[in-house]
Amino acid sequence: MTILKIKAMSAPLPEVRFCPTGGITAANAGDYLACPAVACVGGSWFVPADALRAGDFASIGTLCKEAALLAE
Repeated sequence: MTILKIKAMSAPLPEVRFCPTGGITAANAGDYLACPAVACVGGSWFVPADALRAGDFASIGTLCKEAALLAE
Protein backbone atom coordinates (compact mmCIF):
# COMPACT_ATOMS: atom_id res chain seq x y z
CA MET A 1 0.00 0.00 0.00
CA THR A 2 1.47 3.34 -0.96
CA ILE A 3 1.85 6.17 1.50
CA LEU A 4 -0.74 8.14 -0.48
CA LYS A 5 -3.28 5.34 -0.06
CA ILE A 6 -2.56 5.13 3.65
CA LYS A 7 -3.08 8.88 4.03
CA ALA A 8 -6.32 8.69 2.04
CA MET A 9 -7.65 5.77 4.08
CA SER A 10 -6.65 7.27 7.39
CA ALA A 11 -8.46 10.56 6.76
CA PRO A 12 -11.93 9.15 7.54
CA LEU A 13 -10.50 6.55 9.98
CA PRO A 14 -8.05 8.47 12.18
CA GLU A 15 -8.04 5.76 14.87
CA VAL A 16 -6.67 3.10 12.49
CA ARG A 17 -2.93 2.41 12.44
CA PHE A 18 -1.19 0.64 9.57
CA CYS A 19 1.81 -1.67 9.27
CA PRO A 20 2.80 -1.56 5.60
CA THR A 21 5.14 -4.29 4.40
CA GLY A 22 5.09 -4.47 0.60
CA GLY A 23 7.52 -2.27 -1.27
CA ILE A 24 9.16 -0.85 1.84
CA THR A 25 12.85 -0.11 1.38
CA ALA A 26 15.55 1.68 3.34
CA ALA A 27 14.99 4.63 1.01
CA ASN A 28 11.25 5.02 1.67
CA ALA A 29 10.76 3.57 5.17
CA GLY A 30 11.28 6.99 6.76
CA ASP A 31 8.48 8.48 4.67
CA TYR A 32 6.10 5.80 5.89
CA LEU A 33 7.22 6.11 9.50
CA ALA A 34 6.69 9.89 9.39
CA CYS A 35 2.99 9.34 8.69
CA PRO A 36 0.96 9.44 11.94
CA ALA A 37 -1.26 6.61 10.66
CA VAL A 38 1.72 4.23 10.37
CA ALA A 39 2.62 2.35 13.54
CA CYS A 40 5.53 0.40 12.06
CA VAL A 41 6.87 -0.96 8.78
CA GLY A 42 8.15 -4.32 7.70
CA GLY A 43 10.47 -5.28 4.95
CA SER A 44 13.00 -7.75 3.68
CA TRP A 45 15.67 -5.32 2.50
CA PHE A 46 17.64 -5.84 5.69
CA VAL A 47 17.97 -9.60 5.14
CA PRO A 48 19.15 -9.93 1.53
CA ALA A 49 18.86 -13.47 0.18
CA ASP A 50 22.48 -13.55 -0.98
CA ALA A 51 23.77 -12.51 2.46
CA LEU A 52 21.55 -15.11 4.12
CA ARG A 53 22.75 -17.86 1.77
CA ALA A 54 26.35 -16.86 2.40
CA GLY A 55 25.82 -16.81 6.16
CA ASP A 56 26.93 -13.17 6.23
CA PHE A 57 25.23 -12.41 9.50
CA ALA A 58 27.51 -9.45 10.21
CA SER A 59 26.11 -7.63 7.16
CA ILE A 60 22.57 -8.64 8.07
CA GLY A 61 23.13 -7.36 11.59
CA THR A 62 24.39 -4.03 10.28
CA LEU A 63 21.39 -3.66 7.98
CA CYS A 64 19.02 -4.54 10.85
CA LYS A 65 20.63 -1.91 13.08
CA GLU A 66 20.31 0.67 10.30
CA ALA A 67 16.65 -0.30 9.84
CA ALA A 68 15.97 0.09 13.56
CA LEU A 69 17.47 3.59 13.50
CA LEU A 70 14.88 4.62 10.91
CA ALA A 71 12.21 4.36 13.61
CA GLU A 72 13.87 6.88 15.91
